[in-house]
Parts: sequence; C-alpha cells; structure tokens
Amino acid sequence: MEVKALTLVLTRRCPARCGFCPQEFKARDMSRQTLRAALRGLGPCLGRGGRIKLFGGEPLLKPGLVRAAGRGAAALGLEASFELSTQGKLMDEAMCRFLAGHPEVEVFFGRPSPWVRRLPGAALNFILPPGQPAEEVLARLRQARGMGFRRFNFLPVYFKAWTPAQLAHLRRAFAGLARAARGGIEVLNLRRAGRVPLYNDGWCVDTDGKVYASNLVLVRDGILRAGRLALGDVRRPRHLKPFPPARELDGLLESCFSPEVLEGTRRADAELTRFVLGLQRSGAGASRPFFSGPLL
Repeated sequence: MEVKALTLVLTRRCPARCGFCPQEFKARDMSRQTLRAALRGLGPCLGRGGRIKLFGGEPLLKPGLVRAAGRGAAALGLEASFELSTQGKLMDEAMCRFLAGHPEVEVFFGRPSPWVRRLPGAALNFILPPGQPAEEVLARLRQARGMGFRRFNFLPVYFKAWTPAQLAHLRRAFAGLARAARGGIEVLNLRRAGRVPLYNDGWCVDTDGKVYASNLVLVRDGILRAGRLALGDVRRPRHLKPFPPARELDGLLESCFSPEVLEGTRRADAELTRFVLGLQRSGAGASRPFFSGPLL
C-alpha cells in the first residue's frame, strides 16, 4: 500500500464534546519530541501529493504544536500539504495570522466561523444530522456562505442507526445541495476516498508516538482494535510493520459497532456516495482535479 496520508494526533482532549462525535477523549497531548520524530521519520515518505493532517481532539488546544508542525515541515523541505481540523471556537488572531502566512495549511472548520474571511483556503465540515429537514440544511448552507465559506466537505452523522424517515430527509437534503453545487460551491468530497466512513487510511501517530494503520483507533473503546491496527512506534520508523491487508481493515467495523448502527452508517454513506457521483457526472462542485473510487 502506498502511504499518502499521515495523521498527527496533537491532543486527545476536546472542550466541544459534540453529541454526534464517536471519538474517545483523554487527557493526553503529543510532545514536541514525538512531533519532530513523526515529521522526520514519516513525513519524507509521503512525497509530493501526500497529506499531513493535524488532528485531535481539538488541535488548537496545542497552538504551539500547530506552529511547530508548520515550521518543522518547512525546515525539512517536506512536499506534503497540511490539513488542520478544528471545531473553530479556539481560533484567535495570533493563530489566524500564522495560518494566513502558511497557505499550504488547509483549515477545516467544524462550524461556520468569521475567521474564514481571513483564510480563503478554509473549508467547512458540513455535518448532516439524522432527521434534519432539507430546508433547514439549505438554510445552514446559506448562513455559511454568507460568512464567506465556498468550500465544503459534507458529512452525514456516522455510526448512528438512521431510520428510513431520516434517510429520506437526507436524500432530499442532498438533492438541494446538488443544486447549490451547480451554483458555485466547491465540494471537497469529490477528491476524497477511503475504505471506512469518516476515518482515514494511512499512518496515524497517536499522542504517545504509537503508529496505527488508520485513525479509526481513536473511536471510543479503541483498545478493542488497537492491536489489529498497531504498526509500531514513530521513534523507530524503520521497524514499522507493513499495513494489514485491506480485508482485515474492512472487517474492523463489524467488531466495533452493532449491526443496526452499521446498517444506518452504510445507508447514510450510500446517500453521500450517490450525491458525489451525481456531481462527478455533471462536473458540478469541482474547481480542481479529483480522483474516483469508493467515495466515502
């Protein structure tokens, strides 16, 4: 497997505790030594077109690590691009100035934020909760666009048992969003793919320096799957295990979630996939090349 993504878990803490988030939170932060080891040991392996994701918890709880990651990557001459995933509430003037000076960092907000006007490359992770009527979804989209957002990553709430009525609302919401995409928004789902809904393939370095084959290890009760995903320690990058076969990763969800939750997740994800494939056929929602495949 060619590794093109590296997730750095800067902290396991998060003050937001959104009700839809399946992640496990702990009072643990990454050290600067671990961050440097990850950038030096794994960053150069990504090459051009690779992606480094600054993740949490809420990574802006550790602004010094965010700045150290950007500066460290520049000092090492890494060609990979950066993503910062943040709920957005902790963004401040100092961090905004830093990010504005580092256009290679793509900022994904978890909620509409006025800071987007200072960060033109920013995007919104637009959450679609079960049962929200299409007109409310589109009103939220208009609000986000009014604040300056033009780039969106649409995400149904995963790992919930969606009912048929809730899925019908989701289908109508995606129909409205497809019309909005023809009106000039960029849909970032068009250039993203993965085998597990919501979570990413590639190296994931936890706060303690342990390396895993996916950030699925961060889900609540992650200890149940840590052994199957474990690859080694970032301080010994030459001794990392190879990635497990795809069939092993594909079977992980069955060991993590109930059949009802998995079925709801798959049906919600199928609605997202149908939406994205429709945009792909029409050419709407894309301002740059994107790849096809299982779009999750």
